[in-house]
Amino acid sequence: MAGALGLKAWYGSFDWCTTEDEVCSVPTEDGWHIVLHRYRPTRRTHSHPLVIGHGFAGSHYLHDLGAGLGMARFLADHGWETFTVDLRGRGDSFPDRGDRSSLQWSFDDLALTDLPSAAAAACEATGAESCLWVGHEMSGQALYAAAVSGRAENVHAAVTIGAPAVTPPYAAVPGVTAPPRGRKAGRVPFRAGARLAGPVLAFTRSRMLESSFRAGIADPRAVARYFRNGVPDESELLAEQFAAWIESAAMTSDDGSLVYSDHLDAVTLPVLVVAAAADLQRPPEAVEATYRALGSSDKTFLRAGIEGGMSVDFGHDDVVTSIPATREVLPRLEAWLSAHD
Repeated sequence: MAGALGLKAWYGSFDWCTTEDEVCSVPTEDGWHIVLHRYRPTRRTHSHPLVIGHGFAGSHYLHDLGAGLGMARFLADHGWETFTVDLRGRGDSFPDRGDRSSLQWSFDDLALTDLPSAAAAACEATGAESCLWVGHEMSGQALYAAAVSGRAENVHAAVTIGAPAVTPPYAAVPGVTAPPRGRKAGRVPFRAGARLAGPVLAFTRSRMLESSFRAGIADPRAVARYFRNGVPDESELLAEQFAAWIESAAMTSDDGSLVYSDHLDAVTLPVLVVAAAADLQRPPEAVEATYRALGSSDKTFLRAGIEGGMSVDFGHDDVVTSIPATREVLPRLEAWLSAHD
């Protein structure tokens, strides 16, 4: 009994609530609600608000794990009105009736409905005409699709991180090319396994987490907090769409009518493209290929690793949430954002 209670207390020590100052529910044109988490600066020094997005089977938790880890508080502390977004299908970002197995969502829903809704809401809340978008992985890909489709009208400039238009088949993408590969009630079941195994794997520095957090870089407590709280089940439809992209080497709309990756030259807003040098999920060479295809006359590529002048080769998630990232990656992102404010 004592052992069971001790184990329960150990798991409970990783329960975590993010530290936003305000939570906003934003209605979308198709009847969903997406949630923004607002971090107010002590003194606002920039005219544009920031909206920070997450990746596949991810959430806003990645950007606020305490102990100075995560982009949300870092950027707010540098004078930015900062919002993290939970795109549909995670947290409280569902229709009024909540989650149910019949609900599905595609990448196009995220890119063409949720992204413009989040950007418009951040602008309305701050009185700005446009915002800056910071998209990690899937939310960076969504920025490209929105720009190609003319749905990024409220985005002035963007940072994308680990966001290739075309992901190679050798990439280790959980739920797509790597476990969990199963499906249950219309979902890829990430959450239960992450809550149970994540903290153990974090503190044993297991290589099973290498595709997300590199053991030599990430803080085990932060990793445990993320897997305990921030990993949702994901839409089967979305996972199948990602798998089809990898198989066809093309980033297409759900109905196949538009190949986003064929029109990256239509992305003309200023953009900083960040590739993590040791990213197993979204390899840096694929990210760089996307960078080269973008049509922007104001674009910058940053390889987050030793080759790029940093102390370590960053991985998929620790490139934004780790002590080395706070020291070496986030200041470069903030400098670029300031230059494009």
